[in-house]
Amino acid sequence: MFKASTYLWCCCLRRCHVQRVRGHPAAALHHLTHFPPYEVDEQVLPFSPTRHYGTGTEDDPFTIYRDPQLIGKDNLKRLRFVCISDTHNQIHKIKIPNGDVFVHCGDAVRWSSAARDILVYNEFVGALPHRHKLFIGGNHCVCLDPKRPEQSQKILSNMIYLQDSMTDIEGVQIYGSPWRPKRGIIYPAEAFGYDPARIREEKWSNIPADIDILLTHGPPYSVRDYHPLTDERIGDPALLDEVVTRVRPRIHLFGHMHKCRGASLYKSENNQVLEGDHFQPQSNDILFVNLAIHQGKTLGEPVVIDYYY
Repeated sequence: MFKASTYLWCCCLRRCHVQRVRGHPAAALHHLTHFPPYEVDEQVLPFSPTRHYGTGTEDDPFTIYRDPQLIGKDNLKRLRFVCISDTHNQIHKIKIPNGDVFVHCGDAVRWSSAARDILVYNEFVGALPHRHKLFIGGNHCVCLDPKRPEQSQKILSNMIYLQDSMTDIEGVQIYGSPWRPKRGIIYPAEAFGYDPARIREEKWSNIPADIDILLTHGPPYSVRDYHPLTDERIGDPALLDEVVTRVRPRIHLFGHMHKCRGASLYKSENNQVLEGDHFQPQSNDILFVNLAIHQGKTLGEPVVIDYYY
């Protein structure tokens, strides 16, 4: 379960500090859950939330609206998304809440036994009660051939496999892309690594604008992407720029960085109405969620999101 969120803390004080997004000085991240321990106090922005977003649990799901003008309206459609990533052969140990759409953002297996374990994973997901099930590859999914997505779909027969493709689920547009910049070193778990110099033009620029939800395996730069072993952020700046300036989904789900699990709300002053230090409800924010379940010796819980449209 998510720890007590920054949002709940600021509900009591009616004020909190929000990390600026690097490279986008007019934008800020409001950490809703799991405040990252590596964040520093540079370039912080006072923020007063105008509504409760939830904490991502089954009892208190994140609530996101396609159009903020719909907040408080009656007779809205709702899809409940149950989301995880980086389970690494441990999915059978996780209590998965019921919902409408099950989402896995990659690394269901470990690279060393991926060809065998992906079949076990597919069988497990097939028994889940969710009406819709989505999957994208991750760097440990070396058993999936990037050049043959149709073959990957046959392997993952109990779910919709997304590789630079979109699916429409009951009127909600969801796009999935498994790529991340190559590490530049010899590393066996390097599936879906891509040339950093070409990834924007050949992959990220193909993401349609105005989709509802984006799925990637790797994070965008400066959003829950810190690598504690190398003391650096490894998210992709090109992905961040495409997502926040052109695509602007309502939700961006990813994983990969296990120590950065949690949710953050992106708010840009360029696209929103400000009065004092208050962002108004009509602002078009983006929910970023790092879904990485595997936390070393412990496992996190799935993130639950209610999407209204």
